[in-house]
Amino acid sequence: MGDLPDWVRMVQVAVTVENVPVIPGTATERAAGSAGNYSGSDQTYQTVTTWTVASEKVGELKEILILADYYSFTKIKITVGSVTWCNDWSPQGAMPIVFEDLKLAADTIVKVEAKVIGKNTISVDAIIVGKEIG
Repeated sequence: MGDLPDWVRMVQVAVTVENVPVIPGTATERAAGSAGNYSGSDQTYQTVTTWTVASEKVGELKEILILADYYSFTKIKITVGSVTWCNDWSPQGAMPIVFEDLKLAADTIVKVEAKVIGKNTISVDAIIVGKEIG
């Protein structure tokens, strides 16, 4: 065991996401995500912003932030890959949704959508914060 004392045991941990090894390190990581805005009066879901994990990379979803001018007229839908994480959600204020470090496979799409309740006009901002590794 080299220079380690006898009572110390070396353990190496390897993380794999969908058969892709995750190799942490500043040289292999880059900031990722997106920011966008929807303004309008559509009563069907409209895309606010999306992020697609780059090919041959592993994504880490850190946080999604939702801001709106009229929360009482706003419904939000968040989709992560094939999972609708929330649907018809009416936030009551600025809302950070923290995922910590949710691992996502290459080409996974994260999408934030908004729609209007009633005959109103809204403006919604969304920020997706992540990173790509590999």
